[in-house]
Amino acid sequence: MSNSGKSEQSKLNFNGQKPQTKPANKKQRADSSNSTNASMNELSNINTQLENLTEGLSELREDIKSTLKRDEIED
Repeated sequence: MSNSGKSEQSKLNFNGQKPQTKPANKKQRADSSNSTNASMNELSNINTQLENLTEGLSELREDIKSTLKRDEIED
């Protein structure tokens, strides 16, 4: 290759500023708010179920702690 190829290329002119661009137009789906509400309701239901399960497990632990062990029954 020769240097003549490089001299024919235009040099980049950079003055430190980005070219101005238009902001993107975001389109929302007609049902996006409905799906968001449905998702929030599902998350709320799942959270309620988890709280109930946690409470049930805590009660079972307490019940197990209060039951007599097999060794204690034999004595």
